[in-house]
Amino acid sequence: MANKSDGEERASPLLEYGITKAVLQSLPNILQLNKASTVCKSWNETAKIIKKSRNQIYCTANNESFEDYSCVQSLISIMRSQPCLCFVFLTHEGLAEIPPPLPELNLDGHNGSHFGRCTEYRLLHYLRKSMPSDCVIVGGIANGVVTSTPSLQTNETEDGDGYGLILIPDIPTLSIRNFYLDRQKMKKFGKAITSQPEDVGPLLNIKDDDQVKCLVLLGTDAFKESKCIEAICRYFQDRRNQNVAIGGGFVEAAVHPDVVDGDREYGITGLVFCGPNVIANSIIVPPDATTDSDIERVILQLKEKHVVTSPSQKTRSIGFMVACVARGTHLHGRSGVESGIFRRHFPTTPLLGFFGNGEIGITCLGPSSSPTNPHSFQPNLPSAPKKSRTTYLHSYATTFTLISFPVE
Repeated sequence: MANKSDGEERASPLLEYGITKAVLQSLPNILQLNKASTVCKSWNETAKIIKKSRNQIYCTANNESFEDYSCVQSLISIMRSQPCLCFVFLTHEGLAEIPPPLPELNLDGHNGSHFGRCTEYRLLHYLRKSMPSDCVIVGGIANGVVTSTPSLQTNETEDGDGYGLILIPDIPTLSIRNFYLDRQKMKKFGKAITSQPEDVGPLLNIKDDDQVKCLVLLGTDAFKESKCIEAICRYFQDRRNQNVAIGGGFVEAAVHPDVVDGDREYGITGLVFCGPNVIANSIIVPPDATTDSDIERVILQLKEKHVVTSPSQKTRSIGFMVACVARGTHLHGRSGVESGIFRRHFPTTPLLGFFGNGEIGITCLGPSSSPTNPHSFQPNLPSAPKKSRTTYLHSYATTFTLISFPVE
């Protein structure tokens, strides 16, 4: 009997863990799991184990109204991964009217009459209140947005209200750094890049051992920020001696934890994607690529070069698109052309982006290739491109950036 009792006693913690894990795994969403994890230490440890095994990327969009949060509410009700980054873009209708500070909001009623027309910021407050406290919300308010629904239907909203977001969980194989350079930090960066290189990394929130694969840059004033943006791009391409995919563009206003809502001062936001097994490519759709077939040839280059090293490895992917404001219906006569071609060739990849006032990026098609001339969309890339100053700033172009990473 003593032996049986000892065996039962030894099995008890394992049985208790199994029951606890089953209970926590059955909870409908990540917010309920986080709430349950506060019950006791053992529940907290079990919840951590569960969250590490979840790596689903979520996306949602509303292409009609800032007042309707139902798509976000529906997403939160089923979201089982713990998001560490919320990447969001909103159209800029009503930006001229800066709202008052909103420390306390009655968000359940959705009555925004006393907030003025500028409801973009009210939506951002709703996201901050709804997301886990350690989820970083980054993005921008722009002329138009490129979004993906939960079913991965891609839409382009060039006029009126609309927003879209992607939620990326904490994945062991992927590190995402973020930074924001205001006017003072831009001056510090300019000084550091020329005479104090050891200070550059801390300003960009990166470490010496980070294996940087992709840089997404969001500017707010092309005239005032162009030199700094080019210096940042050259730093990643030259100083770190890495082939880094680069994409981005210029928004009307930045969304970042270091930016006060309604602040129209210029500044540069960056997202840096790192990891030894992260695959990232970027490509420029140049101004002379105007027909569907032209654009498809460019996208096919991206598809051909974006090769996951181990086909048996389970991977996740995300895509970013930034287009000139004149490359939507103004160019094509209809909406959704360029994002639709991307969707046709990458049917399972969430796509997010915006229509901006200038584009940032390079054509970077793999570790064996060098940044190429963005103004040629011919599929046969030169094997030995001439050494020339790389152009990072573009107009009347579209940039696509594609990132893939393994998951357990």
